[in-house]
Amino acid sequence: MDTGESKPPLCRAACDFCESNLRFISGNRPGLLKDLNDLIGDAYDLMPATLNPNSLFTFALMNLVQPLANYVLHSVLECAPYSTLSSMRLIIESLAVGLYADRWFSNDNVVSKVTLVKEFGMGRFRRCKKMGEREEMEESHGDDHLSLCNQYNALSREVNDTLDWLRGLLGGDAVDFIYEVYNDLSKPIHAVAMIDGKFNGRYVRFFHGAIFLSMVGEFPPMRTAVMPAECGEDDLVILDAIHWDLLLTRLSMDMLIYAWGVVAKGMSNGELEKAKAKIEEALKRIEEVYKELENRYRNKTETNH
Repeated sequence: MDTGESKPPLCRAACDFCESNLRFISGNRPGLLKDLNDLIGDAYDLMPATLNPNSLFTFALMNLVQPLANYVLHSVLECAPYSTLSSMRLIIESLAVGLYADRWFSNDNVVSKVTLVKEFGMGRFRRCKKMGEREEMEESHGDDHLSLCNQYNALSREVNDTLDWLRGLLGGDAVDFIYEVYNDLSKPIHAVAMIDGKFNGRYVRFFHGAIFLSMVGEFPPMRTAVMPAECGEDDLVILDAIHWDLLLTRLSMDMLIYAWGVVAKGMSNGELEKAKAKIEEALKRIEEVYKELENRYRNKTETNH
């Protein structure tokens, strides 16, 4: 049995922090750990049995989303909210990109698709349906950009139609909901999350660089600190916020997987039923945790007064 003595001092100290945080979170927010495990479980359980080697969606699911889901767990145990939010944001964006690629470039191979979708924008995926933006794109960029906007519009409609059975529970269209979750995850990290990075001498979008790196067997580094922090009482509010974001990320991920299964015809009826059950399970869990958080902070306010 490894006693830890063989580990370098820095790694041993990092492990000590994570073990301490695990005890702290287990004692104070056990539901967070359960929902972390459910996010990881869905990322693996909803992988279709039959894989299309040219599907960018399944490539992203296996090579980005599954590792990122595991990384969210490690980020929480390291008490690193920035890395946690970045990972959840990239989970949503990677699947949205894969869905877009498989819908419009179904005959291309994975490598070609990565190039074709390098300008993908989550905001346009949601906003392009507005006539004002379509007119603006036509005036400033011409027919090519109007055609691009029509692609986004068509996919947005297909996703919303596929998930229309959720409209009443979501309070609106599925694409709007997914975008708002993505956007809320982006706000705390806006200064760097929305900036394109330089890779191989050229600027690329964050998701594009992440997919490209995963193709050569590497994973984009997400850490922002050498040493993780030790969670404490003051971090409970942050952990609650991360818990809520985690639940919304899980729901968004499951919705995108289901939508891809229908739109790209990538899943069997049995697999779609399983994905639908996961969505319903995620919705139920969101309602439970919302009530828990509401009661917790109501009691805290009453105690303070």
